[in-house]
Amino acid sequence: MLFLRCATQLGALFVVLAALPAAAAHRDLIMVSIGHSDIEDFDEPTVEASIEYTSRKTVWGNATWFSGFGPMLGLTMTGKGAFFAYGGLYGDFFIGDSLVIRPEVGLGAFTPGNGKDLGGTFEIHDSLSMVYVFDNEARFGVTYSHISNAGVHASNPAVDSVLLTYAFPIGPVF
Repeated sequence: MLFLRCATQLGALFVVLAALPAAAAHRDLIMVSIGHSDIEDFDEPTVEASIEYTSRKTVWGNATWFSGFGPMLGLTMTGKGAFFAYGGLYGDFFIGDSLVIRPEVGLGAFTPGNGKDLGGTFEIHDSLSMVYVFDNEARFGVTYSHISNAGVHASNPAVDSVLLTYAFPIGPVF
């Protein structure tokens, strides 16, 4: 019930933020997400929240359908006290003017708290988002996230999550 209440309030916040006036194109983004952590374990639902910064500076992109690869930094936490800090690369693939598919990949440090032990501190993060881009460059959509160690440690369980995502544009940080 707490998850539903939080998701409803977050949805209302997304609507308000998306109504803000339009601004200059191609700005850095702060992405906030909330959803269900470890979707393979529905018997024990756990809330996951994350915040991520993505730079507008990219390389190897074109001006039409692919933004190029750019840097990102993130922090994920769960209701069971797990934390994951990571950095990596993203790429935005545009489908028309308003729909974006965003794959991400990164490396980071993980601590399980009272949640699932992923085998060690070093972990790999990858995710895939599908978002709608508003006129003011804000984005709203769904993210599928995966964290595992890719066999680097003796044990290699994974955490797969589904999250509602909202990104809002900010001025350049770097």
